[in-house]
Amino acid sequence: MGDKQIEAIIFDLDGTLYLGDHAIPGAVETLKWVRDNHLQVRFVTNNPRFSRRFYMEKLNRLQLQANLGEIVTSAQLTAKYLNEHADYGSVYVIGEEQLHKELAAANVDVVEHSQADTVLISFDTTVTYEKLMNAYHALKNGAHFIATNPDAVCPTPDGGLVDAGAIIAALETATGRKLEKVFGKPSKLLAELLIDQMQVTPQSCVVVGDRLNTDIQLGKQAKLQTVWIRAHEEAIPKETNRQPDFIIKTIKELPDVLAKAVGAGIG
Repeated sequence: MGDKQIEAIIFDLDGTLYLGDHAIPGAVETLKWVRDNHLQVRFVTNNPRFSRRFYMEKLNRLQLQANLGEIVTSAQLTAKYLNEHADYGSVYVIGEEQLHKELAAANVDVVEHSQADTVLISFDTTVTYEKLMNAYHALKNGAHFIATNPDAVCPTPDGGLVDAGAIIAALETATGRKLEKVFGKPSKLLAELLIDQMQVTPQSCVVVGDRLNTDIQLGKQAKLQTVWIRAHEEAIPKETNRQPDFIIKTIKELPDVLAKAVGAGIG
């Protein structure tokens, strides 16, 4: 980070600030430090199962101060994009109620059959073989292939839940097709939205998260600064698009790292 001025922090949620219904030790104090230094904040989650209000209320319940405008979800971004790009046409969705609500609010044409123009894959704990077959047939017929998020597993205290990435992999294997677009992390679309919202330069923004293939890759490809929380003995990747600028073991180390890295350049 050198002597660059830091103006904004993008925080991952699951596994970074909290796990399940408990704030990760040091998260409350770290966020207070960020606020005290007058840095802008965005809380970004790839989990599309819940509304922005749900996340705001959860963060505040865990004493992690947040307001609605600071929260961005993959479902919200997906709905916004599809509303602005009518060429995706009718959409078949593997996803849960909140995603359907976001799409309806954005006037996206969601259909319940395999004659769709687009297949949208998301985190879905209600996925069935029928849903997979509808998506399979639509994709074999040439439908667009997009997803809210690429995560294979959503972190939970008991080991995680199978996420959208596993459904994507199943359909890629079955159809021989490759996913065309992702809207959540590490999508450059998401990075551009965040930078535009906060009116900052990429170099003045820091991404903090526990996943190399979503959080850190988001930052690297959009030229943001990156801090990886290496909670487990995961190998540091050789690929430059996933190499973090800083590595910490817990969120409580973040203020120290930023203070040392930017010194008087904070705020």
